[in-house]
Amino acid sequence: MNVSDTAAATFPRNRLPEWVKPKTPTPAALTFDPSVTGDVARGATIFKTAPCIACHAIRGVPTAAGIVGPNLTHVGSRTTIAGGIYPNDLEHLHKWIKNAPEMKPGSLMPLFGKAEKGDTPGLYTDQQIADLAAYLSSLK
Repeated sequence: MNVSDTAAATFPRNRLPEWVKPKTPTPAALTFDPSVTGDVARGATIFKTAPCIACHAIRGVPTAAGIVGPNLTHVGSRTTIAGGIYPNDLEHLHKWIKNAPEMKPGSLMPLFGKAEKGDTPGLYTDQQIADLAAYLSSLK
């Protein structure tokens, strides 16, 4: 198989037929500030020292060598997240990082959003989560 055959076999996310896109509703109580815009460079800096590196690996990031969670080397090119139940777009990625257990009960990924569960303090603000999501989305 040559390179042009491989490129032809790859279907761009923005051209997926509607019937293959996940339609799982997100929990109504889970919110994310839509006015926040992420920054890839800040997200990369946060990721390299975040708890994410304990579970996830990214090729080329020596501190990210976890094996418990999925490898995130090319997460930006995936069409879905959360085991295929949500589309891989910024809206869902923000909410997933913020509160994965709310989006998928039984998920081993902890809650990271500040003030997301009553008195339980999360680690990251919506801005920091947007930065992380921008970084992860850039990994293709």
